Amino acid sequence: MRLFVFFTVLTLVGTLGERSAAQDTIIWKDNIRGWEIRVDQSIGNACFMISDYEDGSFLRTQFNPDEDNFQFIIGNDAWKSIEAEKLYPMSVQFGNRAPWTGDGKGHWWGDTPSLMLNVSFDKGAADDFIDEFMKMTGVIVEYKGQQIANLSLNGTYAAMQEVIACQSAMLENSSNSDPFAPSSGSDPFK
Repeated sequence: MRLFVFFTVLTLVGTLGERSAAQDTIIWKDNIRGWEIRVDQSIGNACFMISDYEDGSFLRTQFNPDEDNFQFIIGNDAWKSIEAEKLYPMSVQFGNRAPWTGDGKGHWWGDTPSLMLNVSFDKGAADDFIDEFMKMTGVIVEYKGQQIANLSLNGTYAAMQEVIACQSAMLENSSNSDPFAPSSGSDPFK
């Protein structure tokens, strides 16, 4: 089993490239239980986790500070008819929980098409979504009521904890970027 995991990780390193190693991303942690943790500098230093699957699918989840939401992104090399920016009705079901529904936006990562479901932090929706993602062992994704993916979520709890730590660090660093910002409430430049 360990040998299989080793070769799977080697395969993933090659295929994750175009979806996670763009010029605007940096590695936070290489491998947290099968997930790569990165920072996407093009969207407000958004931390994300990504993993590839044997069927050509990939799963990427991320915070998006620019839009104040959480994004669930699923793609597959075979979904070539997805159009960028077009909305597709989809549902995401973690384990036996009630499905999350919404419009996934078509997006391309290099040569790989995907759907991006945005979940707002309003009224705790994204917090609940993240909690289910971390705790459930599988996810089923449907498009127009037809199953398009049934993926294992092994390691998501540990990986998402690392994404949260990463995002906290990014937010802390962004708030300290102005050396002239008043720390005690007294701004000598006012």
